[in-house]
Amino acid sequence: MVKESRNIPETNPSAGFKSATGNPPFHWKPSIFTALPLPLFIGMVTLFDIILPPTPQFSRALAFEPPYLNAVLYTVFLFFTSYLVAYVSLKSYLQTGMTFLVLLGSGTLAWGSVSLLAGWMTNLPSGPNPAITISNTGALLAGALHLASSIGATGGTKQNRPSLRKPILGIFYGGVLLSTAVLTLASLEGLTPAFFILGVGQTLLRMIVLASAAAMFGVSALLFTRLYLSSESASSILYWYILALALTGVGLAAVFFGRAPGDPISWTGRAAMFLGGVYFLKAVRSSFKGGV
Repeated sequence: MVKESRNIPETNPSAGFKSATGNPPFHWKPSIFTALPLPLFIGMVTLFDIILPPTPQFSRALAFEPPYLNAVLYTVFLFFTSYLVAYVSLKSYLQTGMTFLVLLGSGTLAWGSVSLLAGWMTNLPSGPNPAITISNTGALLAGALHLASSIGATGGTKQNRPSLRKPILGIFYGGVLLSTAVLTLASLEGLTPAFFILGVGQTLLRMIVLASAAAMFGVSALLFTRLYLSSESASSILYWYILALALTGVGLAAVFFGRAPGDPISWTGRAAMFLGGVYFLKAVRSSFKGGV
C-alpha cells in the first residue's frame, strides 16, 4: 500500500508547466492592475456599441484597415505566443503525462495556426470569406480544446503512461495541424458554408460559431479560475493563462457588435486578443522562471 501511494500522479496544473524547466518555485502575489484591462475592454466595446451609428449609417471614414497590418499583428501577438505555449505544454506533457496539458497545447496550437493563416489571407482577391471561415472555425476548435483541458484539470486529470505519451501527443498535435490544413484548402476551394458575404456582411452561421467559441474561452477561464483559487493550485502561470483566455473570449465576442472591418469595435476586440497573446507569453515566462 505504501508503494502504491507514492505513485499517485500529481494533478496540480502548475506543476505540469514547471516540470518542463525544473526550476524551484518563488513567492508570488498577483497585482490587481494586470487584471484591469479585462473590464476595460468590455466597457470600451459597450461604449462604442452605444455611440457608433448602426451598420447602414456607419461611415467608412471611421474605419482603419491598412493592408497587411492585421497579418503582422496576428503573427507577432497570436501565432508566436500560441506556439510558445504549445511547445511548453508539449515538454510538460512528455515529463508529467497529465492529459489536460496535451489538450491545452493542442488548443493553443490551433489558435496560433489559424491566426497566422487568417491574418495573411485577409486580402485575397476572392474576398475575406476564406480567412474569416478559417479564423472563426479554428477559434471554435481552439475553444473546445481549451474547455476540455479546463474540465480535465479541475476534475482531477489522470497521468498517462510514458509509453503512450508520444503517440497521444502525435495524435492531438498532428490532428490539429491536419484539420487546419484541410479547413484551409476547403475554404479556398469554396467547399465550406459562407461566413461572410460581400455587400451583406456576416452570416448567421458565423455568429453561431463565434458565440460558441467565445463562450468556450470564457467558461475555460472560469474553470481555471476555480482551480486557481484553490490553495494548492494558485500560481502566476494559471493567473496569466486565465486572463489570456478571458481576453481572447472578449475579443471574439466583440465581433458581434462591430459595424465594419477596422471600426473602433473591431480594433478594441483585436487589442484584447493581442493583449491576451502577451499574457500567454507571461504564462510561459512564469513557467520558465519556475513560477508558483
